[in-house]
Amino acid sequence: MVSQKSICVLVQGWYGQRIVLNLKKRFPPDWTVKVYEFPTSLPTFIEEPEELLPKHVSPCNLILSLGEHPAIALLLPSLVKNTKAEGVIVPIDNSDWVPPAVKKEVSEELTGLGVVSVFPKPFCSMEANSSNKLIDEFAKKFGRPKLNITLKNDLIINVDVLRGSPCGSTHFVAERLLNINKSEAAVKASLFAQTYPCLASRQKDIEYGDSLIHVAGYILKSSVLEALKKAS
Repeated sequence: MVSQKSICVLVQGWYGQRIVLNLKKRFPPDWTVKVYEFPTSLPTFIEEPEELLPKHVSPCNLILSLGEHPAIALLLPSLVKNTKAEGVIVPIDNSDWVPPAVKKEVSEELTGLGVVSVFPKPFCSMEANSSNKLIDEFAKKFGRPKLNITLKNDLIINVDVLRGSPCGSTHFVAERLLNINKSEAAVKASLFAQTYPCLASRQKDIEYGDSLIHVAGYILKSSVLEALKKAS
C-alpha cells in the first residue's frame, strides 16, 4: 500500500545527493523517501533511455527528478506508469540537464497521463501554486526561501527559516546572519549562499539572460529583504 505521502527521488550525482540529504533531514515524519541512483557518467546521446529504468520501483505519490542528463527526465512518463505517481517535480538548475525541448516533451506526455508536473527554474524559486496538493505541500516546506528575522539595535539576533531552499543553503545562510547589521544582511546572504556552494549553472541562461547561480542569489537576497521589512 502506498504511503500517504511518499516521494521517489531520482539522483545521478552530488547535486541530487546533497538535496536528498537536506530533504531527509527536514521532511516531516509522515513523508517517506525512496532514492533511485543512476550512473554519474552517461553518453551524450542515449538511443534507448528506458534501458536505464530501475528494475524494481516502489509505488509513490510524487517523483522528484534530480538527474544531470536529459535522458533521466525522459524516463519520467514510464516511471509515472510504474509508480502510479500523481505529481512530478523537475527542477531546472542547469538547462543542459533539462533542455527546453525535453521539458516540452515530458510535460506534454505527463499531461496526457493526467499527471501534474512542475519545472521550477531554479529549484529555489519553487512556490506552492500548482494544482496538485502534494506538490504544494512539498513546496510549502522547500522552495523559495521564506524567513522570519528578529532585530535588536539593528543587529540580527535570530533567523527562523519558514521555508528553505531544497539544497539546504537557506539554513546555512541563516546561521551566519546572526549579529550581522541589517544594512549588510542581504548582500552577505548572497555571498554566504555562493560559498555553500550553490550548484546552479554558471552559464548564461537564455530565458533569464543571466546565470542560474546569479538568479538563485537574487532570490535569496530578495527573501532576506522581505524578511527585514517585517522584522521586529
